[in-house]
Parts: sequence; structure tokens; C-alpha cells
Amino acid sequence: MPATAIPATTPFAEHKRADLLAMAAAMNWVHAIDLGDGVVTPGLWGRGNPIIEKALLDIDWHGKKVLDIGCWDGMYSFLAESRGAAEIYATDLVNQRDYADQPTFHVARALLNSKALYYPQMSVYDVESIGVRDFDVIIFSGVYYHLKDPVRALTILRRVLKAGGQILVEGAILEEPGCFAKFYYRELFCGDRSNWWVPTVDCLKQWVECSFFQIEREYERWGHGENQRHVIVARAVVGHDPLYSMVPEDLQQYSGFEEDVASKPVQSLWPAFLGWDPVRVVRNLWRKTA
Repeated sequence: MPATAIPATTPFAEHKRADLLAMAAAMNWVHAIDLGDGVVTPGLWGRGNPIIEKALLDIDWHGKKVLDIGCWDGMYSFLAESRGAAEIYATDLVNQRDYADQPTFHVARALLNSKALYYPQMSVYDVESIGVRDFDVIIFSGVYYHLKDPVRALTILRRVLKAGGQILVEGAILEEPGCFAKFYYRELFCGDRSNWWVPTVDCLKQWVECSFFQIEREYERWGHGENQRHVIVARAVVGHDPLYSMVPEDLQQYSGFEEDVASKPVQSLWPAFLGWDPVRVVRNLWRKTA
């Protein structure tokens, strides 16, 4: 287990419930988490996007191994656990968010007697270092638009999700036709300097699909003003993708690459007038050395 993981007993395991509730009352929360006995944390975002909760409730959590990316206070991790998830791995990068010095996840975990493992200094790009590659469900909510390389993140998440596993993807979108994303550096999206890429719905769907996920469900739009949100639930798949001429190396294990090379005609967009095709050359070399 990486050193940043919180062990099965929390830092506050010996604290009395009254003391923990007093600590919780003094903290800044973004999630509204029911801590029991009528106590709900005063989350800045409340319950957040109600469509996420609807999508989460549509997932069968019983006995599942779950990865929650960008968990913040842990509301979705604790919801999954309360609905029967067997193992929860919750990650965040607290040095990139507000209230980094307030251990809200730890306190909620102790009050709820949760067994979730927490990685507070874990970038989505580093989740393979956890050492788990057979997650059943990944929650990827409110994160991709904060990344400079969201497609790389989806690739990495595919690499730790078992075939047939599900991923919930939620985030900001542009309500415009076409397939493109806008990059925000000089301009701000929703007045937030932590936002980088915001895609159209079609672009978001293609980001997901090109990472060897098959979209199963999409949910109704939700949001306020410029901040419109979209929710997708997709399943990890394995098999030939005819839209790739050459599958990226870090996704080849999901593509049936060997079968493709051995049995399928090579399709290439390389201009024929150049007299040679590097895609065909590489694949022919692979055949000879395999």
C-alpha cells in the first residue's frame, strides 16, 4: 500500500463522536454529507448535481471495488459504500483545491465508520501506482475540465478498470453543435482559473469512446448559466476499433492488436503518391518479429 494511503483505522479512530462533530462544525465543507443523528455537513455545493446522484443510484454497487477520482469530502465514496461497495479507493490532489489543510474526508470517514482508503496527494495521472487494475466502477466526476490532458486521464482510467467495468464521467460542457473543445488560459470558464478544457457533448463522448469505453447511458442536462453539466455512464470494452489506424501503445492490450495485425487488412490514410506507407511498414515488421 502506498505511503499516502490512510490505513484501515483513521487518524481520528480514538476520538469520541461528540468531539468529531465539533471538529466537523468548524470546517469548510463542499459536500452535504449525512453524518447520522440528523447532522448534515453544510456543503457549499449542497448535494451538487442531482443528475450525478441519479446516475450513481442506477449503478449496482454490491460487492464492487470502486475508485473515486477527485473525491473532495467523499460524498460519492460514502454513498457507494452505503449501497454495498466492498472496497473504496478515494483519491484527491488537495494541494490543488481550497481548504487543503482541513481533513474533512478523515473526519467524515471516522463519523461514518467507513473503511474507504484515502489518497489525498494522488493525481489522476498516477492512479496506476495504487497497484489495483481491476476496479469494477470508477467515479470521474467534476475533474476532466480541470486537466490539461483529459484524454490521457481517460486512457489511464481504462488501464485500471476491468473489462466490463463501468465509469461515470461528469463535467462541464459547451452547449454548441460540433465536436471540439475550447482551451481556457487567457480567458476564464465560469470565472475559475483551474479550468482548462471544456468540450462539446459530442467531443466528450468521443474522448470517452476512443479510450475503449462503450457509452451505455446519458442523462439529462443540468446546470446554471454557463456551467452546464453532462453525465455519461460507459462500460470498459475490449476489441477491434475500426476508427484507429494504429492504436496507441498504452491501449493496445484492449484492441485485439495481435488479431488485427494477423487477420485484418491494413487501412491507412497515408498518401499513396509518396510511394511507401510507414503504417504498413511497422505492421509488416511486427509480423516478422512476432
